[in-house]
Amino acid sequence: MDIFSKIVAVIFGAFLLWMLYRYLRANPEALSRENLSKSFGTMGILALGLIVFIGLMIYLLKKT
Repeated sequence: MDIFSKIVAVIFGAFLLWMLYRYLRANPEALSRENLSKSFGTMGILALGLIVFIGLMIYLLKKT
């Protein structure tokens, strides 16, 4: 990666961090305990579904 790409990546990363900071300043309840608990519960269910789906696809590939 040349130096220009690295500079652009650093600027883009700084911009994303700034946007995240602004969002959290405007919505401090976004990181509340109950919102995080709901989010982790949903992500856990989605992760289990993805594991089952990938396992099923591997099973079907091995069977053929």
